[in-house]
Amino acid sequence: MNKFVIIAALFVAQCCSQQLHVKHAPSYIVFQQQTDDTPISSSDLHKVLSGPLGLDKSNPIIQSKSVLKKPKANVLLTVVTHKDQQLPLDSQTSFKVDWDVPFVDVEHMMNNLQAKFLDKDPLMLDLVSKDQFFDVKTSSDLFQSLPSSMRSAHDRLLDSDSFLAKIGKPLQSSPLNVSYSSDGILLGELQVLSDAIATLNKNSATLKTKTPDLLSFTLTGLKSVGEEHGADSVQSRAAVELFRTHLNKLTEDLKSFYKNNVLVEVLVVPNVDTAKVRKTRSLMAAKTFDPNKLNLEIDWYKDYPASFNIVIWLIIILAITVFFVAYGIWNMNPNLESILYRVPQDELAKKIN
Repeated sequence: MNKFVIIAALFVAQCCSQQLHVKHAPSYIVFQQQTDDTPISSSDLHKVLSGPLGLDKSNPIIQSKSVLKKPKANVLLTVVTHKDQQLPLDSQTSFKVDWDVPFVDVEHMMNNLQAKFLDKDPLMLDLVSKDQFFDVKTSSDLFQSLPSSMRSAHDRLLDSDSFLAKIGKPLQSSPLNVSYSSDGILLGELQVLSDAIATLNKNSATLKTKTPDLLSFTLTGLKSVGEEHGADSVQSRAAVELFRTHLNKLTEDLKSFYKNNVLVEVLVVPNVDTAKVRKTRSLMAAKTFDPNKLNLEIDWYKDYPASFNIVIWLIIILAITVFFVAYGIWNMNPNLESILYRVPQDELAKKIN
């Protein structure tokens, strides 16, 4: 009985750790309630998130009540946590997620957005934290100044306008230490996230465009802290609290910048990976491989040189012949002495007589 309770508790904790939280949504956005038996598949998340922007209507879980109103921006934060970490978030609503594929197809969303607005340049950003570096994919020069490595992000923490200074929590008073790899990853991610939103706030021209903005951030710092210090450690609890505080601050900044016309979602998952091409066939399924049995056309025939010379010289001779015939006809003198107008001798004698 005790084993069953423990297994059930672990199953519930695992399910609860995979959720999509909607931190903010405009008043005209409606949500379709999901039952516990029908969670959202991660392979369909790009369809769900594209729905409010009018890019996909096949999965209307999050939709707009009015066809004339669309959010100006959709901001997605994918947060990877430790399996024993709890990340309580204040949100308008949340959906359970079936993590069938370990990634969100953000690239598919960006391609759909670009295809819908071919003559324009929508603002898009996909930032992924991976292996002490930041993989930044963007179609705009606006975010080219973002740090590309953890080292440069750590240098920003010492500046007076760092995110720690903005939320009133200096680095010296925090149990997190940049000298630890996991702590440095979390603090660097939060700093880059703050710099991205600050860069957006400095360029108000994006509000005047008619295309929606798509921003995606994948953060793995919380999981690193939980793995190095433990999920119940002081550092882990401090990391969760710091993340929640910073997330609330960024949500308010986005609401202020977009004038509440923005969607902010937080996806909490146990792991992430990059999208891979799905192959329908595999060479590993074949026991033997005989290249002689392949139905392939040969590269060239033995009589190809002879055939080529016959064809090319025939073309050249015909071209020269046509040229001289045309030249002779064009320069022919059309008088009575010409071959075209020559009169037979007997008819000529009759005319003279």
